[in-house]
Amino acid sequence: MSGLAVVTAARRYRALFGVPGVTRVTVPSLVGRLPYGMSTLVFVLAVHHGTGSYAVAGLATAVNSAATALSAPWLGRLADRGHAPTVLAATGVVNALLLTALITVLAGHAPVGVILAVMAAAGAANPPVSAVTRVVLPRLAPGHASTAYALDAVCSELTYVVGPALIAVISAVAGPYAAVALTASMSAAGAVGLAAAPAARYRVAVPDAESPVSERPRLLTVALTILLAVAGLEAAAYGLMEVAIPAYAAGQGSPAGAGAVIAAWSAGSILGGLWFAGANPTMSRWRLLFLLATLNTTGFALICLSAGLPSLGAILALGGLVIAPMTAVEMGLVTSLAPLARRTEAFTWAGTAVFVGYSAGAALAGLVAARGGGLIAAALTATALVAAATVLAATMMRRTR
Repeated sequence: MSGLAVVTAARRYRALFGVPGVTRVTVPSLVGRLPYGMSTLVFVLAVHHGTGSYAVAGLATAVNSAATALSAPWLGRLADRGHAPTVLAATGVVNALLLTALITVLAGHAPVGVILAVMAAAGAANPPVSAVTRVVLPRLAPGHASTAYALDAVCSELTYVVGPALIAVISAVAGPYAAVALTASMSAAGAVGLAAAPAARYRVAVPDAESPVSERPRLLTVALTILLAVAGLEAAAYGLMEVAIPAYAAGQGSPAGAGAVIAAWSAGSILGGLWFAGANPTMSRWRLLFLLATLNTTGFALICLSAGLPSLGAILALGGLVIAPMTAVEMGLVTSLAPLARRTEAFTWAGTAVFVGYSAGAALAGLVAARGGGLIAAALTATALVAAATVLAATMMRRTR
């Protein structure tokens, strides 16, 4: 990382936050997205505490994620039609109430079916904070769009560093139900806070050529579908490794070390995202995505060279440098590929691709472990997934020359 890029990045972030309304959007957005990074851990801890079963906890978490993946595009579509404040406020409040209800049914030892129903409803009411933010920030600061996408990627990584740490502390001090209550309050506060921001009151003005009366403009084009597949494959690789790494750490006699190793991965990503805002790439977005995906494939392959937790942490920190920049480039591509009238919906589809990919990767990790595979087998499988994403990016790079 050159010193010039760092100085340029700092200048660009300062200019971005100097635009009226950016801070007003960024702060509640970060608060509202922290539950994204908190949810898996808090649901596993709380449901296990209430039922005594990790199997039920895992199933409940999966049901919640599946419901979010299914409902998000519909919520995004409503937001695109000028209802973003209503969607955010309503889902924020309903999601918080349902998480509060989850505490009640767990404490009352309700049947598993009731627990799963509440978890599904809470997932379906997950506020589309991330998707709305990704539409609003570039609209507020069109001259700083690339910096806004880099900031968004950094904020996403922060949620997965700060969120689990908050849950761990609150659960240790006050118990897992208190951690669920914290998650509920942050979900409501972030969504309602973002809904109250003037910039969230947008309705896309669509050119006549793009808005036929009888049908909406097509969203899932070949290019956008391939981009979603790239995001899903990358997410599958991360999901696989985030299950394999704790198993590896336990085998090394240091199960607590898994958290530090995964945090090093996120720290690398945050540094990469902060630096990326100061970069001045002259290549096309598809070519840049291909380059970053190639570097990411190399980073996953290098995991096979680790010889203990310290070296694994160092390799992940280095490999993590490309994660946030890749996310920023993907968000820029979503913006350029999606019709104006369906841009928020497009970002929710991107989130759905990540949800599905991550869940599939976590399930794949179980299959790898069942076959007796360790860290190297998991790393090779993850490398193959990222390599497939790289091939797809290369295909689009050649098509758009």
